[in-house]
Amino acid sequence: MLEIETIPCREDNHGSRRTEPVSYLVVHYTAGNGDTARDNGRYFARCAVGASAHYFVDKTRVVASVAEENVAWHCGAASYRHPHCRNGNSIGVELCSVLRDGQYAFEDETVENALALLAELMRRYEIPVERVLRHYDVTGKVCPAPFVADTAAWQQFLDRLEEKTMTEEAFAAQMAQYLKALAQEPPAEWSEEARAWAEGAGILQGDGTGMRYRSPLTREELVQVLYRLEKGESHGTAE
Repeated sequence: MLEIETIPCREDNHGSRRTEPVSYLVVHYTAGNGDTARDNGRYFARCAVGASAHYFVDKTRVVASVAEENVAWHCGAASYRHPHCRNGNSIGVELCSVLRDGQYAFEDETVENALALLAELMRRYEIPVERVLRHYDVTGKVCPAPFVADTAAWQQFLDRLEEKTMTEEAFAAQMAQYLKALAQEPPAEWSEEARAWAEGAGILQGDGTGMRYRSPLTREELVQVLYRLEKGESHGTAE
């Protein structure tokens, strides 16, 4: 289970209670080398720096710094790339980083913890994955550097977030669409002889819309196939 520790940020490092609903989640990096969530939480609690984030994430825990109902100063700028995302309608999440061969990177456990936190925030505020942004997407700043340098890694991160937040209803609808498309695919050539035998013997009879050779077989359908096979063998004929 994800461990969340609270280290309140200095009041002069963040804004007051937000007046807009949370509509975006913004991902940052700390630009450190092996720093921890606690390190950052304590720093922003102690030092007046005029900046902040709601959460810091490392490989073992999450530190809550600015309360979600308050505005953190994490993505403000003189000019913006994004037309709508601002400090006042977003939550800022900082991932602790490491240096590998001179390049910033995230440890796997840090990414997993960030995914868990962001998925929970997405569910709580009903935020779609399209509104999970990099700091770069909001202002153009190269942050989080590992996800700006490697756009494929960022897309994979978003894909995993979408998987974590998919509702049962959305999954069922997506699966139904997949199975419908699969049922319409033609069978492979390697099964042609077996299919001809099964159809000729009456073992497979279809459902009025076709044989659905590419569809999964339910237990009920399997029992019916076995029954037809046994009945045909016992009497020397098949229906």
